[in-house]
Amino acid sequence: MPHTAEIAPYSDQDVRAVVDRLSQDPELIHAVGRLRFKRLYPMLRPFLAKRIQRTLTRHGAGIHTVRQFQEALEPMLASILQKTTETFTVSGLEHLSKDQAYLFLSNHRDIAMDPAFVNWALYNGGFDTVRIAIGDNLISQPFVADLMRLNKSFIVKRNVSGPREMLQTYSTLSNYIRQSIEEGQSVWIAHREGRAKDGIDRTDPAILKMLAMAGKSRSEGFDAALSALHIVPVSISYEFDPCATAKARELTITETKGQYQKQPGEDVKSIATGITGWKGRVHLHFGTPLSSIDSDASALSARIDRDIILGQKIFDTARYAESLLTGQSSFPDLHPDVVSRFKKLLAHTPEAYRRKLLEIYANPLRQFTLHQKREL
Repeated sequence: MPHTAEIAPYSDQDVRAVVDRLSQDPELIHAVGRLRFKRLYPMLRPFLAKRIQRTLTRHGAGIHTVRQFQEALEPMLASILQKTTETFTVSGLEHLSKDQAYLFLSNHRDIAMDPAFVNWALYNGGFDTVRIAIGDNLISQPFVADLMRLNKSFIVKRNVSGPREMLQTYSTLSNYIRQSIEEGQSVWIAHREGRAKDGIDRTDPAILKMLAMAGKSRSEGFDAALSALHIVPVSISYEFDPCATAKARELTITETKGQYQKQPGEDVKSIATGITGWKGRVHLHFGTPLSSIDSDASALSARIDRDIILGQKIFDTARYAESLLTGQSSFPDLHPDVVSRFKKLLAHTPEAYRRKLLEIYANPLRQFTLHQKREL
């Protein structure tokens, strides 16, 4: 069986060598150049590349631990949030203890920003940051893998073939997550593989079964193995999704042609768009840690779905999208600035993808309404 170290984040002992390598990495330098200087970069590439390299070297000189790396990222993240969000609000931190490690099981909207917002909320609330589960499809470029593993990310292997390899891969992942919790390190993982591009949040029972695998060597049942992880359902809600048009395109093509073929570098482009794009208001809710665990994975999935969906904040973008889809004016108090921005978003979305875009925004409201009715 593969050792958990193969998928683990970098340790403090790795940091210095990785930071030195990154400061010289031409792909990272060019990525920073394109992001920072945009169209100017190709014209002034030789001069700007050397300038970026010197800047990376200077900023990296004092970084010797993972914590120092994350502290160096803090002002950058603060700047990004200031430029791309109207407000960021948090609820539910009072449910958590600073003396306990948790498995934060989250809905998934954005590749990079979902765990970044979780870390930001925890960091500013006086909690330690989390270890982050990321798919290996996101680390095709070495500098991306280095940056993510410096930021406490661990690797989830995708597209494993054959029952033996699948068993080994999932067992290794389960044991690493259990080991992290026992070491006092909280973990963030999405409640399903990949983003919910359609805005519909459903916990995959297979994820829960994977999480329980670490209990087999301890002769634990499903409920005991998951109880040991101290699961906290987490809900993240975005007023505007910077990747919504791209998601609508992918969903429409999949629906009409039966499949969608990603282009090289598409995931990295999604990461950049999600980081730099306008999000408006963002809300993060930490649910109450699960005090009892259903012995059936499907029943537990439904329970987690309820907590995640009812923990979301429904923004005017969802209400406006629903009113356009239904042709009803049942939401008369919509914020005019939000409506104006949403109209511009629709205008810049190709007509073939507009209905799917509206569904992406409306589906969280539809889920929320359905679960509210079930509560009555």
